[in-house]
Amino acid sequence: MTTTTLDRHLPRSYMPEEDKVGMSQNAIYLCESTDADEAGDEEAAWGWLALAELPESANYILKEVCGDEFLKAKGFKI
Repeated sequence: MTTTTLDRHLPRSYMPEEDKVGMSQNAIYLCESTDADEAGDEEAAWGWLALAELPESANYILKEVCGDEFLKAKGFKI
């Protein structure tokens, strides 16, 4: 899928379109991230995760574990 969201190209999709029916956009981003990770595509997994709205507690943990620079490089809005 080559559409964009927020002027960003979407990472490679691993989810069949029929599986997305009825899901919120945020849920799709999270599931795409998981599917990309399971397929061994680390860049797509981080890319999809960067698009998702995560709870503050998850953002905090990501910053503590990965660091701001790493997350910025992966497309997160820090």
